[in-house]
Amino acid sequence: MQQPNNNSEAVKRCMVGSDAPLSSHIRFKPHPPFATGKAKQRPRPYSAPQRRQTSSYTVPWHSPAYVEPKNPTRFYNVSLINHRPIESDVSRHAPYAARKMEAFVNSTLGYPRVENGNSVPIPSYDPLNDPHLVEYFERRFGSIQIETLRRERLQRLSRPSSAGSSSGYSHNGLLSKRRRLAMEGKNSSVLYKVAVTTGDLKNSGTDAKVFIKLKGARGKLPKTRLTKKAGSVKSGKKVAFRFAKGSTHVFKILGPNIGNLKSMVIETSALTKEEAWFLQEVEVINTKTGKSWHFFVNQWFSLYHNDCQTMRELWPAQASKTEYEVVTVTGERLGAGTNAKVFMTLFGKSGSSGKVHLTNTTKSMFEAGSSDTFRFKSNCVGPMTKLRIEHDNTGVGAGWYLERVVVTDLKNPQWKYFFPCGQWLAKDEGDGEICRDLIGNRDPLAIRKLTKYKVTVFTGNKSGAGTDANVSITMFGEFGESGDKKLTKSGTNCFERNKKDEFLLQVPKLGRLERVRIGHDNSGFGPGWYLDKVSHKTCFWAVSHSVMAVLSGVLYLLSIL
Repeated sequence: MQQPNNNSEAVKRCMVGSDAPLSSHIRFKPHPPFATGKAKQRPRPYSAPQRRQTSSYTVPWHSPAYVEPKNPTRFYNVSLINHRPIESDVSRHAPYAARKMEAFVNSTLGYPRVENGNSVPIPSYDPLNDPHLVEYFERRFGSIQIETLRRERLQRLSRPSSAGSSSGYSHNGLLSKRRRLAMEGKNSSVLYKVAVTTGDLKNSGTDAKVFIKLKGARGKLPKTRLTKKAGSVKSGKKVAFRFAKGSTHVFKILGPNIGNLKSMVIETSALTKEEAWFLQEVEVINTKTGKSWHFFVNQWFSLYHNDCQTMRELWPAQASKTEYEVVTVTGERLGAGTNAKVFMTLFGKSGSSGKVHLTNTTKSMFEAGSSDTFRFKSNCVGPMTKLRIEHDNTGVGAGWYLERVVVTDLKNPQWKYFFPCGQWLAKDEGDGEICRDLIGNRDPLAIRKLTKYKVTVFTGNKSGAGTDANVSITMFGEFGESGDKKLTKSGTNCFERNKKDEFLLQVPKLGRLERVRIGHDNSGFGPGWYLDKVSHKTCFWAVSHSVMAVLSGVLYLLSIL
């Protein structure tokens, strides 16, 4: 059978049966639809191509044979001679009607006027007297006028031009640029008084160098050392200033007026444990305006305490004293409540609150599925950054499942922070920690995701290098610290001689790691440990020191990138 030439013919063959059976069906007995006679016409489906229209069109001009008739052209004679248009109110206010500008302006502004018997026409436009351009001219030419007045003032203060250019005077009788800047800086300088209070903790004093840098709304006060002759002591062959335990020293700094104080940077040169310094608070007073700013610190500046910082940026407290409201939410798990004593330490950009005992005598506390509210007064820590919560693991069933903590500064209600936890504080549950550092956020739905860190510890190949003590590590990064994490693996004897141990720690994201603190509790038989190095996926800390069997062996490692 011949193949169809196009799709239309193929569809037509499918829609209409043949008059006679095909040659391939001759061997069989004829049966419908190949019976004798003419095939019955089937209805045309919607998907088939449309047939060409042969009937008349409903609209004549839709037909391809339609010819547009030619209408006769009309011609009109139009002449402007003796044409007198009729002016009406509509034509006078038409969109494109001609305007008599002079008459319109005069009628609007009331010109011409009669003054002293004379007719005064409208004055010509002067841009210098235009009230809409006054602000522009002040911005454009104000600096020129100020510079002219300044030069005139300096000319009155300067010597005659015949006096020469010595002593800071130029050849044209004006002060030289260096001399002028010195005089202007001297007139705008401010005397600041800085009162530094050292804490009364054990070994909190220091004779290390202490530096301060102030940042204000108008500028910065450069890095300046806090020292004076009174209070200096001999330290070896050098004379150093001593920040004694529990003392308050006042220093005077002369510098430019930096406006309202925004922040302050305190830095020390302490490298040894004997040079550790516990700073309690700092007060800065502007003697010219009498305004003062308080900085509550209560932190160590040391490589051997807490977060091992020797430089801190501090923010002034909004109020010297404030009241905090703390809400703790205990989870609904079995045995989630605790009878232990719970403590909390609040950290902020202006300092820390110190350890506070959360107690309430009105009812039982920290029951499973309950919320407890506490209030305490403390120095204002400013915007909160971290919360440390812990218990002393006393009582029956001391384990505690903490869901979250909410802290509100009642004097500054905008500082309301949510600290999610969702972990056990128990020796026999989870990771065995009873002290946790929680990162807060002002958004109740913003939960800081935990990040897994793989820490590899290499024990050296020396006699007696291994240890059976409990080893812990603290990692410090640009976003904070991980807290004290124990390095343990169930069923494995870790920290053997010339061995490598890998641990997976799950802590809040710390950002770029800067250093770690690793040590042990000096327990077990032969706690002395020779640590070769500690490695991480992105940072590497190399050491070759022997962690001696001391009461709390701690080693600080700086990252080598």
